[in-house]
Amino acid sequence: MTTVNSHLKRTVNKKLVIVISVILTVIIALISAYFIVLKIGENSLRKRLNPDSAKLPASGDGTLPDDADAYYDGNAYNYNDKLINILIIGVDRQKPGVSTKHQADALFLVSLDAENKSANVISISRDTISNVDSYDINGNYFATTKQQLCLAYTYGSNDKQSSELTVKAVSGFLYGIPISGYYTIFMNSLTDIVDSVGGVPVSISEDMTKINSSFKSGATVTLTGNNVLPYLRYRGESNAPRLERQKAFIKSFTSQAKKAATKDLTLPVKMYNKLSSNTVTNVDATSAVYLASEALKANFNFRGVEGVSGSDGTYETFTADETKLYKLLLDVFYIKQ
Repeated sequence: MTTVNSHLKRTVNKKLVIVISVILTVIIALISAYFIVLKIGENSLRKRLNPDSAKLPASGDGTLPDDADAYYDGNAYNYNDKLINILIIGVDRQKPGVSTKHQADALFLVSLDAENKSANVISISRDTISNVDSYDINGNYFATTKQQLCLAYTYGSNDKQSSELTVKAVSGFLYGIPISGYYTIFMNSLTDIVDSVGGVPVSISEDMTKINSSFKSGATVTLTGNNVLPYLRYRGESNAPRLERQKAFIKSFTSQAKKAATKDLTLPVKMYNKLSSNTVTNVDATSAVYLASEALKANFNFRGVEGVSGSDGTYETFTADETKLYKLLLDVFYIKQ
């Protein structure tokens, strides 16, 4: 009897060891697959500087060392190849594919440094005057002229091409900083985006009671799918206050999104899939998983391009302060030798 019991115990223990081994193998395989997915996403997003077209002009003694990408105030700099730069484009239209004549109303460049667990979000005025490629109605290039950055979007024959042209124009404005991805958002998607994080609290900095009675100057309001569009779209007499509202929204949304994603780690993938019909992007699901995982660990810093607002006689313009822009680029995208 004792021999039989011992045999049964050995059999049970052997089966238990096998079951545990299988479970551990599956867990290890899942973890390995997860990190492989992250690595694939990382590699597909990272883009190097093109040294032939993207060197910042030398400042100081006017000489750019051969091994440097920039030179300023007696110091040589190299571009930080570990950065991942994604352009967020907001289009004032309900959904993709309806019209090619709309402009890019909001432009935010997100630069993620996963190694240092940081992310810079740079707001760029839609009215910024810079070089923009122009195309005729047949899609043929015919000139590069000084125009508002928002107009680059109008020259595409579809939203994908419009997004790509906007990326090119913004990259050119920023002295050739490489932008590997874009995420173009339309108004229909904003409702889901805001509600997915439980609302976005903002402080109202100007009286906007004409569009919403709760939008009183000095009030704190939680934006939801019901009231986010009037808040972001309201222009008033100038685009400058709207840009500040958009910056405040992005800052608050980022904080809310990190909290929501911490509670539900599957949220970024869920939202990516849900928003696919109302967004246009070249960031695939694998890359989105990587970005979301790194964004959760990153400290966000919100920056803006400084300059002077004006008018060309008909439309608003914004002219960047080149010296301050130069310093901003060195601070965010370059490493001192």
